[in-house]
Amino acid sequence: MNTRMSSLFFVRRLFPAMVLLAAAFFPTHACAGDREDVRAVDLRRIRALIHADRAELEAVLADDLTYGHGDGRMQTKPDLLAALTSGVVTYQSYDGPPPSVRIHDQVALLTGVAELEATARGTRVKLWLRYLAVYVKRDGAWRLTAYQSSRLDQPPEGLR
Repeated sequence: MNTRMSSLFFVRRLFPAMVLLAAAFFPTHACAGDREDVRAVDLRRIRALIHADRAELEAVLADDLTYGHGDGRMQTKPDLLAALTSGVVTYQSYDGPPPSVRIHDQVALLTGVAELEATARGTRVKLWLRYLAVYVKRDGAWRLTAYQSSRLDQPPEGLR
């Protein structure tokens, strides 16, 4: 299996299964307000993506971030920050209903759908996504540690 096929297999099959399996072993225990807090951090992340706000992204992204795109590409935190701050990728919009939030101890799983418009290397695209965002609470702050999206062919239920 070549590296790209191996990477796509991991992203599409093994990664989501591993996250769900790991979540099953964490007891469900959330402090009051954690759901609202993690949703607020996710909104900060989305605004920071749209504005290419490096300082805000540094604050909400974990150093060990893995960011999986709908086309199978994986980025680390430095890769994502470099692409955004150099202008190689720009986000014009990122919209959708509030995600579902499940909290297991210090891990929050956000699942949802989104519609976004972005420009990558001069090509503007409109995408519909289903995504999983994994936040971990460290030192009292929620940080995105893993993100994986899948492209959808048409707007899903819940989007315009």
